[in-house]
Amino acid sequence: MAIPLIIDTDPGVDDAFAIALAARSPEVDLVGLTTVFGNVGLDLTTANALRLLAHLGRTDVPVVRGFEGPGGAADVHGEDGLGGQAHTLPENPKGLYGDDPVRFFADNLTPDTVVAAIGPLTNIAAALDGGITFPRLIVMGGGLDVGNMTARAEFNFWADAEAAQTVIRRGNPIIVPLNLTQRCIADTEFLANVDPVLSNLTGTYREYLARHSEQNLSHREEGILVHDAVAVAEAIVPGTLRTKLHHLDIDDEGALVEGKHQVEVAEDTDWPALRAFMEQRLSV
Repeated sequence: MAIPLIIDTDPGVDDAFAIALAARSPEVDLVGLTTVFGNVGLDLTTANALRLLAHLGRTDVPVVRGFEGPGGAADVHGEDGLGGQAHTLPENPKGLYGDDPVRFFADNLTPDTVVAAIGPLTNIAAALDGGITFPRLIVMGGGLDVGNMTARAEFNFWADAEAAQTVIRRGNPIIVPLNLTQRCIADTEFLANVDPVLSNLTGTYREYLARHSEQNLSHREEGILVHDAVAVAEAIVPGTLRTKLHHLDIDDEGALVEGKHQVEVAEDTDWPALRAFMEQRLSV
């Protein structure tokens, strides 16, 4: 039986690869996308989610518009969030399903549902505040003594630190941090192999790739970091990531710090095997 999956997302180049991975994996039933501000503003992340699903032939998947905030990563993902390529993706004839992510979670969560939160945690915190319990919540965000917005704070947690505090303290998440995702590099061979199927979508990574090169985030290997796809892979195939319990909290900057809340943190994976899995799903 397929695992019901909801992705809370702010597309975003790496979000696009994560959504594509889920959309092309029979192990999961992609129940819906809830959008949040983040890589760009909410209007654009929502439009991008709709277009990506149309591009992937998955207009059956509902999109629910979530909460707005300041945005803030256009320098990495392009002004439209997809490296200037959003306009090349088709319009989605279905349009928005709704604009209340808390209600969508309430109506669609079952004991088997997995939620993968791969943007700022504003929607997830609002749901927790509204009494929602997530059966399994996988969160891409944070870093143990590493950040990409400040020396210690990762973007998703930094963008809404208060929401991140709520999720760490009450959401029982599995955290997929930068410590792991920065080791997961989709190299140029991978990108070339998925290009025939994803076509326009791979055009979105060029500005993203240039930014990584400039910051030397790719650790001297040319490629892109697919942070969000790493988290979604764990939702598709549980056990893909090796986790360990930590006691953590979030400070006001959005940085993970030592604390009293027991949190499962993904520390390792077999990246060559995971890369092969992603490549197979995105090139068939």
